[in-house]
Amino acid sequence: MKTILITRPNTEARPTGDKLEMMGHRAVYAPMLNIVPVSFEIPEETRSLVLTSKNGARFGLANINQKARPIFAVGEQTAAVARDMGFTNITVGPGTARKLVPLLLECGDTVKRDYAHLCGNEIAYNISDVLRDQGVDAVNTITYQTTANRNFSPAVAEALERGEIDAVLFYSPRTATIFEEAISENGEHSWLNKLDAYCLSPRVSSELLGPWRSVQHAVLPTEKALFRLLKD
Repeated sequence: MKTILITRPNTEARPTGDKLEMMGHRAVYAPMLNIVPVSFEIPEETRSLVLTSKNGARFGLANINQKARPIFAVGEQTAAVARDMGFTNITVGPGTARKLVPLLLECGDTVKRDYAHLCGNEIAYNISDVLRDQGVDAVNTITYQTTANRNFSPAVAEALERGEIDAVLFYSPRTATIFEEAISENGEHSWLNKLDAYCLSPRVSSELLGPWRSVQHAVLPTEKALFRLLKD
C-alpha cells in the first residue's frame, strides 16, 4: 500500500481518491488549483463545441439546452461528462488536445464547421489558434477560471516532513509547476527526495525540475495507464 498525494482540484480529486483506496492505497489531498465558474455568452448554434477537459464540459454545457448539438471531446472521460448531462451527438478524440486537431480539421472539411472551445482562462494548448492558422473559424469561450493554491494544509505539510507520503500524482503541467513552487516557498526541497512523481504524460513530467526520488509518466494519457504505474 502507498500513501498517495492527489494534486487535482477538489471536484476531480475525490473520485480519484476513491479509486485509489479501492486499489488498497491511502489518498491524501492537496489541490493545487481552485476552480470557479464564470459568466459567459453561449456560442452561436452554428458552432460545434470543443471540450478538452471535464471542467469545460461541466461548466460550459450547463446552460445549453440543445442536447443534439455537435460536440468534440478530447477523450472518453470528458465525453462521459457530456453524456451524463444529456448530450447525444459526441465525437470522442484520442486523448490529448494536440491529437484532437486532425480530427477537427477532417470533420471541418467534410462538413463546413465553425468551432467554439469551451475552456478555462489558462490554456496549455490553444486549439483555436491552431485551427485558425489552418483557415478554420474557431473561438475560445472561457467558462471557468483557475487560480493557483500554493499552500499545504498543516496535516499535509506534517506528513511530507515526516516522509509519510510515498508518491504524488500529477494530471497537468500547471499543477506540477505549482506544486514545486509550493515546495520552494516552504523552503523544503528535501521533501522531494522522499517522493515518487507519477505523471499523466511526458508533457506533465517535463515540468518537474526538482530532486525527486523518481519521476515516471504514463504510456497513454489516461488515468488507467497512470494507475498502472502504481501497480508496477
